[in-house]
Amino acid sequence: LYVTVFNRMKNFLTAFIVFLVWSFFGLWIYSWLLPKNETANLVSKELKEIPVESVKKNKIIKKPTIPDSLSKITEKDSIQTNLTNNLSGLKAINSSGDVVFLFEKGIQITKNSTDIFIPPSSVDYKYKINTYLLEHPDQEVHICSLYSPLEDVSNPNIGIQRASEIKTELINTGIPEEKLVLKSVIKDLNFSEEGIFSNAIYFTFKNLDLQRAENFKKNIPQKRIVYPKFTESGISVKNDLKILLSEIIQYFSKYPDKKIEIVGHTDNIGNSQDNYSIGLKYAKQVRWYLISKGDVKRSSILVSSKGETEPIDSNFSKKGRIKNRRIEVIFK
Repeated sequence: LYVTVFNRMKNFLTAFIVFLVWSFFGLWIYSWLLPKNETANLVSKELKEIPVESVKKNKIIKKPTIPDSLSKITEKDSIQTNLTNNLSGLKAINSSGDVVFLFEKGIQITKNSTDIFIPPSSVDYKYKINTYLLEHPDQEVHICSLYSPLEDVSNPNIGIQRASEIKTELINTGIPEEKLVLKSVIKDLNFSEEGIFSNAIYFTFKNLDLQRAENFKKNIPQKRIVYPKFTESGISVKNDLKILLSEIIQYFSKYPDKKIEIVGHTDNIGNSQDNYSIGLKYAKQVRWYLISKGDVKRSSILVSSKGETEPIDSNFSKKGRIKNRRIEVIFK
């Protein structure tokens, strides 16, 4: 019995070993006869099965290089931007990014107001601008005025109106108006609890725009309308009147032999004779302001009144009556 079992086990093992030998031999023959393109596909399939993350970890990424010329331009622009944004105080910068002057205290503004305050220690800014333009006749100055998007909407915007205040000062200093350019810059401003913001104005010098300057010189005004605020004690000097003063000074500097006429207009409230007298009174008050503040010759300014006779809007509405109460300056 034991011999019989042993012989059967021996025969099974022999058959199993022969099976394994032929199986390996058959697989070797199959791999040898397999076409090359199928082998490549098998390799590709294996590569695709490699996780993307492992490929990224082993990949070397080469950073692009920036040309030297572009790098220099970017660096220069960055320097100029930093000078404008980071220097605290009243400053002026030329087209090369150099600081022309810097006062410790800047010009202050009040939220929603065109009024500006120039610290006493910074009032010499206008003389420095004048000197620089005299030494560089091919330059013009840009008056850059900051204002907040949260401030009241007006036309022109409140930034331009504040810049006009500075323009008046510079014209009174003797700087030609064609070399003055107004620029408003909208920016988020951190007003104090009292609504005050410092460093609201800065200056940049640029190459003189000859075409613009020539067109400005040729553009002789014909008529100018202003709306000063009149009180029992006289006129209240507001921004519109200050701008008129600078324009009149510039006009007579170019055309000293010419004249202007100041005409007073009213609404139709009251009788026509009284309105004529009121219009003439207002015209004389504006003339007095121009003579006293602008050193304009009295003989160069004529005054007259149209009273209620030439309205430019309806007197049946409050808005129309306000529009009719005006001063017209006619350049002769």
